[in-house]
Amino acid sequence: MAPSFKSVDELEAHLASRSYVTGYSMSQDDKDTFNGLAAAPNKASHPNVYRWAVHIAFVTGSTVAFAGAASSGAASKPAAATTKPAAAAKPAAAADDDVDDMFGDDEEMNEEGETAAEAAATKARQERMALALKLKEEKDAKDGKVKKEKEKAVEKSLVVLEVKPWEADTDLKMVWEKICEYQQEGLSWGATYKLEPVAYGIMKLVMTCTIVDSLVLMDDITENIEGLEEWVQSVQVASMNKIS
Repeated sequence: MAPSFKSVDELEAHLASRSYVTGYSMSQDDKDTFNGLAAAPNKASHPNVYRWAVHIAFVTGSTVAFAGAASSGAASKPAAATTKPAAAAKPAAAADDDVDDMFGDDEEMNEEGETAAEAAATKARQERMALALKLKEEKDAKDGKVKKEKEKAVEKSLVVLEVKPWEADTDLKMVWEKICEYQQEGLSWGATYKLEPVAYGIMKLVMTCTIVDSLVLMDDITENIEGLEEWVQSVQVASMNKIS
């Protein structure tokens, strides 16, 4: 809900530390407040309102004419239209002159509709905000309030290997023990194994291991097992499933 200002003085105080009525970019609140001005703001007495009004008019292409005094009056509602005689036309013309003066400034503006002085003031305000944020972060760090980034979970896989021997009488328990002698970081061998028939009385060794995916390559494991060529005919990965 847009703030309601009882006077231009209140709006001046509000805009002293802000570029817009609400938020950090022009919104409907700015348009509503702008359209609700009862008079053209006086650049000398209300510089912040004047700067803001020029910017809003520049961005929206507004051609709204104001009625009433230039330095006071309610900012929450537009001046009511009247049906006075032609004699009332002269004050209205004076108000139009005020509007022309306000929007007829020839000073060059940037893309945000700000003059060089206004842009400098905005930059200084942003630098103060950045410094305040930095000081707060430093204080939070000193007080131990800094949030620690959640550590990424280590990804692991459970691998099932099938090892086939050359001969039916190969001691597969011994082969399993030989295979488990190979150690490296991120590799854990299963505590047990089992034997399954292949053909002609030959059994195969079925065993498991757990690996850290980022540390262990399956090729290193299979090549090491195939290196036991005196007993091992072949090895293959029966399955490989993520466990974390």
